[in-house]
Amino acid sequence: MNRKQLIYSILALFLIGFIVTGGTFAYLSWRSDNNKSVIFNTAKNLEKYIVYDEGDSKFIGDFKVSSTYTEGMHSTISLYKTSEAANVNLLATINMDVNSIGNYMKQSRAVKWTVTSGTSTNVGSVLAQGNFIGVNNGDTLTLVPNIEVTTTKTYYTVWLWIDSSLNPSDNLTGETLDTTVWTEISQVEGIEDKFEITRINANYQDISATVVNNKHKITAYAVTTSNTTPSSWTSISSTEQSNVYNLNHTVSQTGTYYVWFKSDDNKTVSRSVVVTSVDTTAPVCTWGTFTDDPIQNNTTSEIVLTCIDNESEITINNLKVDNIITSNSNITVMSIARATQSNGYKYTITVKGTANDGETTLTLPANTIKNAMGLGNEVKTSSAITVANT
Repeated sequence: MNRKQLIYSILALFLIGFIVTGGTFAYLSWRSDNNKSVIFNTAKNLEKYIVYDEGDSKFIGDFKVSSTYTEGMHSTISLYKTSEAANVNLLATINMDVNSIGNYMKQSRAVKWTVTSGTSTNVGSVLAQGNFIGVNNGDTLTLVPNIEVTTTKTYYTVWLWIDSSLNPSDNLTGETLDTTVWTEISQVEGIEDKFEITRINANYQDISATVVNNKHKITAYAVTTSNTTPSSWTSISSTEQSNVYNLNHTVSQTGTYYVWFKSDDNKTVSRSVVVTSVDTTAPVCTWGTFTDDPIQNNTTSEIVLTCIDNESEITINNLKVDNIITSNSNITVMSIARATQSNGYKYTITVKGTANDGETTLTLPANTIKNAMGLGNEVKTSSAITVANT
């Protein structure tokens, strides 16, 4: 094997403020080396017939909270073989080494990667997408497996972004993601099917797995406690069916589980994982006391709501004004400020009196605040506050 390496690594993260409706988040940007890598597993005399263009010298854009991957960072490569190698079977696989990843990043479904079939301006279709749930330092992710290399020049763009629809945590702020993305080109006698689960992890009862298939789309999955092929399957939506699929599945008990996948040619593959502990404790939320009680009409008072989860930590954290229910119309919730604390958040809620001689409570409904396991808080109601005569 003759190896050429043009390595690029994400070296550093820099913090910049970013305002999102309902709260203040932060987005991260970094600079990268000017190099990427390609590894050749071909006969030595074939390398000169493979044209690999590293494209952009580095990721372009910002690693930020956005509604779509096209607003994130991107890097494009192109690949083809010359006519002299037209009859040689070559496969290319795009991989990502995770050199270092923050604790909250590997617990957040919001931190994502996406690979498309075109350039950054002519995006093409989504080939594969996923997150970093359960990924550890030193892991290698297969982004797109075993692409057949042809004499037609093809483009591939890797995107990195934070999905705003999944309530990204403030705890992502300042964390480090250090990766190396590389492409492997292999010569094969014939292009054979490859169908395997490349990664499987358990974080409490949350099981995550990545499966790849070089020729066929993954169409269904199952999670069982038996190593016998399951009789029932959960279908994967047509928009998510691809050659790479990332599964996140929550179970209720400890034990050994078998994760199964089915492809569109009706073949199956499975791997086992052991769940050693289950988080059964929902986030605990506690009201403080009002700073002014009673308050006068058209004046304000503050109350603190603290929510923590010491096990799998809080993931849905963006409490909004309309999440709080008042027992009558004597006060109005004006604003909510959020501050991070150990394993949770402190919300300072400002209310305004809008009528005289009234007594009001604030209620946080059940399941407003959830942890990584999907467990939500119980109903919590504050003590009463009175709006007095002016």
